[in-house]
Amino acid sequence: MKFVFVFICAFLTLRADFLGIVYMELKALNLSQEQQVKISNIIKHHHSFLRQWYIDFKKNNDDIIESFSNSSLSLDSAIINNSINLENERIKAERSFLINVYEILNKEQRAAFGLRIKERENYSRILQDKFEDSQKLHQSDLNGDLFGEVKR
Repeated sequence: MKFVFVFICAFLTLRADFLGIVYMELKALNLSQEQQVKISNIIKHHHSFLRQWYIDFKKNNDDIIESFSNSSLSLDSAIINNSINLENERIKAERSFLINVYEILNKEQRAAFGLRIKERENYSRILQDKFEDSQKLHQSDLNGDLFGEVKR
């Protein structure tokens, strides 16, 4: 069961953000056994953080939706501030993850890794642009513009 949860977290991370790209590209590098062990430990630590973060984030989102539904949500509420803090924690954890990986890789591996990440980002950006363009075309086919005709 624990493996399934870790796998789900890894899958969500792979689908959700930059770290997924990082994980895939790390596998493609010619890492020594020592580097593999160190990076594996960093990934385990990061996934441990992510497991708790997802639990906390879901609870906070549920609280926001409940407050929204009962009209008690305000910009300066504790749940909004908690949401901001959770996002900041994730950003800090990802930055720490990348710095730890950077310290393990040698100069050649860093160069190869950086080049592959840049190529992957460019490819992802092209796919995202194509998707957005197709969505705009589909939307315009449906109703001409976002709000339909505005009567004055």
